[in-house]
Amino acid sequence: MAKIAGTLTYVEVNTGTYGSPVWTKVGGQKDASWSWGLEEIDTTDKDSAGWKERLPGNREVSIDFDCFLIEDNAGLVEMKKGFWDSIPKQLDLRLKTPSYVYRGYFQLGEGSGEAPLDDAVTIAFSMKSTAVVTEAAA
Repeated sequence: MAKIAGTLTYVEVNTGTYGSPVWTKVGGQKDASWSWGLEEIDTTDKDSAGWKERLPGNREVSIDFDCFLIEDNAGLVEMKKGFWDSIPKQLDLRLKTPSYVYRGYFQLGEGSGEAPLDDAVTIAFSMKSTAVVTEAAA
Protein backbone atom coordinates (compact mmCIF):
# COMPACT_ATOMS: atom_id res chain seq x y z
CA MET A 1 0.00 0.00 0.00
CA ALA A 2 1.27 3.47 -0.85
CA LYS A 3 1.93 6.36 1.51
CA ILE A 4 -1.04 8.66 2.05
CA ALA A 5 -1.09 12.45 1.77
CA GLY A 6 -2.62 14.19 4.78
CA THR A 7 -5.06 16.01 2.49
CA LEU A 8 -6.78 12.67 1.78
CA THR A 9 -7.75 12.10 5.43
CA TYR A 10 -10.52 14.15 7.00
CA VAL A 11 -13.32 14.24 9.57
CA GLU A 12 -16.99 14.08 8.60
CA VAL A 13 -20.00 14.55 10.85
CA ASN A 14 -23.40 12.93 10.31
CA THR A 15 -25.99 15.65 9.69
CA GLY A 16 -28.69 13.03 9.01
CA THR A 17 -29.69 10.11 11.24
CA TYR A 18 -27.73 7.02 12.24
CA GLY A 19 -29.82 4.82 9.95
CA SER A 20 -29.76 7.30 7.04
CA PRO A 21 -26.49 9.18 7.49
CA VAL A 22 -25.62 12.30 5.55
CA TRP A 23 -21.85 12.66 5.82
CA THR A 24 -20.78 16.28 5.81
CA LYS A 25 -17.15 17.39 5.84
CA VAL A 26 -16.23 19.87 8.50
CA GLY A 27 -15.07 22.61 6.12
CA GLY A 28 -11.67 24.24 6.08
CA GLN A 29 -9.87 21.42 7.88
CA LYS A 30 -6.17 21.83 8.49
CA ASP A 31 -4.42 19.38 10.78
CA ALA A 32 -5.82 16.22 12.36
CA SER A 33 -4.55 13.54 14.67
CA TRP A 34 -6.09 10.49 16.20
CA SER A 35 -5.06 8.00 18.83
CA TRP A 36 -6.19 4.69 20.22
CA GLY A 37 -5.92 3.90 23.89
CA LEU A 38 -6.26 0.72 25.91
CA GLU A 39 -6.53 0.88 29.68
CA GLU A 40 -4.59 -1.60 31.73
CA ILE A 41 -5.97 -3.54 34.67
CA ASP A 42 -3.16 -4.25 37.10
CA THR A 43 -3.37 -7.85 38.33
CA THR A 44 0.06 -7.96 39.97
CA ASP A 45 0.13 -9.78 43.27
CA LYS A 46 2.65 -11.32 45.64
CA ASP A 47 2.84 -14.45 43.46
CA SER A 48 3.92 -12.48 40.36
CA ALA A 49 7.63 -13.12 41.06
CA GLY A 50 8.40 -9.40 40.88
CA TRP A 51 6.85 -9.00 37.40
CA LYS A 52 3.92 -6.74 36.55
CA GLU A 53 0.82 -8.59 35.37
CA ARG A 54 -1.97 -6.94 33.41
CA LEU A 55 -5.28 -7.55 31.69
CA PRO A 56 -6.61 -5.40 28.85
CA GLY A 57 -9.22 -2.87 29.94
CA ASN A 58 -11.48 -0.48 28.06
CA ARG A 59 -10.61 1.06 24.70
CA GLU A 60 -10.92 4.68 23.62
CA VAL A 61 -10.36 6.64 20.42
CA SER A 62 -9.54 10.35 20.37
CA ILE A 63 -9.71 12.62 17.33
CA ASP A 64 -8.21 16.11 17.45
CA PHE A 65 -8.43 18.47 14.50
CA ASP A 66 -8.58 22.11 13.62
CA CYS A 67 -10.20 24.04 10.82
CA PHE A 68 -10.74 27.55 9.59
CA LEU A 69 -13.82 29.19 11.08
CA ILE A 70 -16.42 29.11 8.29
CA GLU A 71 -19.50 30.00 10.31
CA ASP A 72 -22.13 28.79 7.83
CA ASN A 73 -20.41 25.46 7.04
CA ALA A 74 -22.97 22.70 7.77
CA GLY A 75 -20.32 20.42 9.25
CA LEU A 76 -19.08 23.08 11.64
CA VAL A 77 -22.64 24.02 12.64
CA GLU A 78 -23.28 20.35 13.56
CA MET A 79 -19.98 20.09 15.47
CA LYS A 80 -20.88 23.09 17.61
CA LYS A 81 -24.03 21.25 18.74
CA GLY A 82 -21.67 19.03 20.73
CA PHE A 83 -21.35 21.92 23.17
CA TRP A 84 -23.76 24.77 22.47
CA ASP A 85 -27.09 22.88 22.39
CA SER A 86 -29.04 23.18 25.65
CA ILE A 87 -28.19 19.50 26.17
CA PRO A 88 -24.74 18.81 24.67
CA LYS A 89 -25.00 16.31 21.85
CA GLN A 90 -22.93 13.23 21.15
CA LEU A 91 -21.78 13.42 17.55
CA ASP A 92 -21.76 10.60 15.00
CA LEU A 93 -18.32 11.12 13.41
CA ARG A 94 -16.17 9.32 10.96
CA LEU A 95 -12.53 9.70 10.16
CA LYS A 96 -12.04 8.86 6.50
CA THR A 97 -8.80 7.75 4.88
CA PRO A 98 -8.50 6.51 1.28
CA SER A 99 -8.78 2.88 2.42
CA TYR A 100 -10.68 2.91 5.73
CA VAL A 101 -13.50 4.63 7.59
CA TYR A 102 -13.53 4.82 11.39
CA ARG A 103 -17.01 5.59 12.75
CA GLY A 104 -18.47 6.10 16.19
CA TYR A 105 -20.16 8.44 18.62
CA PHE A 106 -17.92 11.10 20.09
CA GLN A 107 -18.31 13.88 22.60
CA LEU A 108 -16.49 17.17 22.65
CA GLY A 109 -13.73 17.02 25.22
CA GLU A 110 -12.49 20.51 24.48
CA GLY A 111 -12.90 23.17 21.82
CA SER A 112 -11.03 26.38 21.30
CA GLY A 113 -10.66 29.21 18.83
CA GLU A 114 -7.79 31.41 17.79
CA ALA A 115 -8.02 34.79 16.06
CA PRO A 116 -4.46 36.02 15.42
CA LEU A 117 -3.80 39.48 14.08
CA ASP A 118 -1.94 38.17 11.03
CA ASP A 119 -3.85 34.99 10.10
CA ALA A 120 -7.32 33.53 9.58
CA VAL A 121 -9.51 32.49 12.51
CA THR A 122 -9.29 28.79 13.40
CA ILE A 123 -11.27 26.54 15.70
CA ALA A 124 -9.96 23.32 17.22
CA PHE A 125 -11.86 20.26 18.42
CA SER A 126 -10.77 17.49 20.77
CA MET A 127 -13.19 14.56 20.51
CA LYS A 128 -13.41 11.41 22.68
CA SER A 129 -15.27 8.24 21.76
CA THR A 130 -18.31 7.42 23.88
CA ALA A 131 -18.98 3.87 22.64
CA VAL A 132 -17.81 1.39 20.02
CA VAL A 133 -15.74 2.74 17.13
CA THR A 134 -15.83 0.61 14.01
CA GLU A 135 -13.28 0.21 11.22
CA ALA A 136 -14.53 -0.62 7.73
CA ALA A 137 -13.15 -0.55 4.20
CA ALA A 138 -13.83 2.77 2.47
